[in-house]
Amino acid sequence: MEHCEQSEAYAEIGEELIRTVPSLQWIHESEISVGYLVSDLKKTSNGKTVFGECRKVPAWAAPFIPHDFLIIVYDVNCMLFTPEQIRTLLHHELLHIGMSEKGAQPVYRVVPHDIEDFREIIDKYGLDWSR
Repeated sequence: MEHCEQSEAYAEIGEELIRTVPSLQWIHESEISVGYLVSDLKKTSNGKTVFGECRKVPAWAAPFIPHDFLIIVYDVNCMLFTPEQIRTLLHHELLHIGMSEKGAQPVYRVVPHDIEDFREIIDKYGLDWSR
């Protein structure tokens, strides 16, 4: 059974990225709240290892979860990551945060990859950043 808990360490890195990476600063400016979790699940999808994911908090859970999005890091799959690879993973997951407006209300959504990985990540860290 999966066990998740809040990660202050990942929150520090994520919040620093949001403050310093120009393409992420809108998250802070829009007052979007991001929670950071660490999971002990050895997650895979279609035979590929999943290192992390971004999830929008569903409307039914909003009264119980004080965030708009959750970034989940699957620590078992990232055990050999360097600090820079963890930073890149969090940067990647934060790029999934999206917002549009419907009338006067913001509508949050998870942004799909624009190619196998985000162009911004590939340009900055290379195609094999996770290896």
